[in-house]
Amino acid sequence: MIFEAQTTVPINEEELFRQQEELRRREQELIRRQQELDNRQRQQQRSANGQRPPHNWPPLPKIIPLEPCFYQDIDVEIPAQFQETVRLVYYVYLIYVLALSSNVMGSLLYFLFAEGSFGLMLLSIIQLILFTPCAFLLWFRPVYKAFRDDSSFNFMMFFLVLFLHTIFCLVQMLGFSYAVGWANTLEAFKGHWFIGLIMLIPTFSFTIAFAGMCLSLFKVHSFYRGNGNGFSINKARQEFSNGVMSDRNVQNAANQAARVAAAHAVNEMVNNGEDFKYFKYIL
Repeated sequence: MIFEAQTTVPINEEELFRQQEELRRREQELIRRQQELDNRQRQQQRSANGQRPPHNWPPLPKIIPLEPCFYQDIDVEIPAQFQETVRLVYYVYLIYVLALSSNVMGSLLYFLFAEGSFGLMLLSIIQLILFTPCAFLLWFRPVYKAFRDDSSFNFMMFFLVLFLHTIFCLVQMLGFSYAVGWANTLEAFKGHWFIGLIMLIPTFSFTIAFAGMCLSLFKVHSFYRGNGNGFSINKARQEFSNGVMSDRNVQNAANQAARVAAAHAVNEMVNNGEDFKYFKYIL
């Protein structure tokens, strides 16, 4: 009687770890595809019913007699593989708004207790009022619509505006007469260390915002190039023209201008005809 020896092959720990990572990756891929399918079904259902989701941004308290201006839902409108990048840009925007807000507080204390300039405080208020909506409209909203609609025009607008804003944020971080920054903070530490500690809040916020802007530019650019896209002026111009001409207000204005021009041309012809008849009658 022959007994066959049963041998067991020990599983390598590295191989087991690799299999677990592969299973985890496949699970994440299935979750991502399921999210994309759910989002696509929601959008198709809304389009079929002719319903538009209500605006939800900015989230305002009910006591304020104003309504949100935009609809924003990264989980619904942005493809799953781009959601992390869009959230990164959104968090960078929020950090920058925090930097602008704390800059007002820091420049006020710097002016009151550390012999800071009044112009710096006034400029911080202007920057908060101006750059909070402009940053949202000119570089976050474009990148949101770029990933949502795969729009070259919005990608190009995002890269251009955020690149220029990153340079300005660097100047704010350094504190060269435009914000609290490192220069003014270190100057305040010489005689008013408590004010200097408070001024570190906007200084660190501007520093983090600057680093986040740089990271956002590189990450969005890597996604943009990785999808095989490139900067196309013609495509961006075509998207802009289609977007403008499809706008109802622009169409109404164009039709109104055409009617006015046609009426003016008819009046000119009628007046010229009457003048010719009058001239012929005199002769």
